[in-house]
Amino acid sequence: MPLFRRVSKPVAPPSFDLPNGEEVERGLSASLLRERSLLKGRLYMTNRRLLFEADRGEARWLSVPYDEVRSAGLYRWTHATISSPRGGNRCLVIETTKDEQVWLDFAQRDEDAWLPLVKQHAQDASAAPPTDA
Repeated sequence: MPLFRRVSKPVAPPSFDLPNGEEVERGLSASLLRERSLLKGRLYMTNRRLLFEADRGEARWLSVPYDEVRSAGLYRWTHATISSPRGGNRCLVIETTKDEQVWLDFAQRDEDAWLPLVKQHAQDASAAPPTDA
């Protein structure tokens, strides 16, 4: 057992109320990678979508509903930056049905745990009958 064990503190809930029936299943500190920029914030897995809330900025939220997830995987960040995230480690990458890629960087063991859950949510959402809005 390590002499000093780092215990991560719980992540604060989203700063806004979720719609009825939507619940946060998991949350953690993460970074959203965009071209040559990095936004730090919190990533939430709800029963309906992935939700990223940035700590700062005007565009603070990113939402990816599971029915818009085409694929998910773990890939290395290839865009060279002065301060690359965690030395070029893997990132959780979500490809959407709108041909967008969302790059999320957080602890590797958490990425390993989140990937199958995201894939399962996406599979369940694609198998669900469409709802009339």
